[in-house]
Amino acid sequence: MHRLAALLVLLPTHALADVCAQERPDWDPARGPATGLDELVFLFTSLPGLGILGAITLAVLTGQKRYFAISAVFATLIGAALYVQSTAPDDIRRTAIAEGCVGPQTIPIATCAVIALISAASLAWLWLRDRPADRI
Repeated sequence: MHRLAALLVLLPTHALADVCAQERPDWDPARGPATGLDELVFLFTSLPGLGILGAITLAVLTGQKRYFAISAVFATLIGAALYVQSTAPDDIRRTAIAEGCVGPQTIPIATCAVIALISAASLAWLWLRDRPADRI
C-alpha cells in the first residue's frame, strides 16, 4: 500500500515537468517563477505579438486610417483572448501556473489595452482632422 502511495505522489511531478517542457521549453526552474514581464516578452516575441507590433508600426509610418483600425482591432482581440484565458484557464494552463513556468497575464493584457486605446484615439483624431468644416 505504501508503494502505491509513493507512486501516486511521484506521478504529478512528472506531469508538471512535461507541461512546462511543452508550454515553455526555454523556461528554467532555477530562475524562479515567471513574472508578468516574462509574459510580456513571451507575447511580443510570438506571432500574435509581432502582428500587433507590425500593425502599429505600419499605422504610425503610413498614417493611414485603415492601419490604425487594424491595429486597434487586433490588439483588442489579443487582449480579450488573454483575459479570457487568464480568467478561465484549462487544466494544462493551471498546471503550468502552479509549476511556475507561466506567470500572471496582467501586464500583457494592460499593454494590449493601451495599444488598442492609442490606435483608436489616433484613428478618431485622423477622422476628425479630415472632416470638412461645416459652413453656414
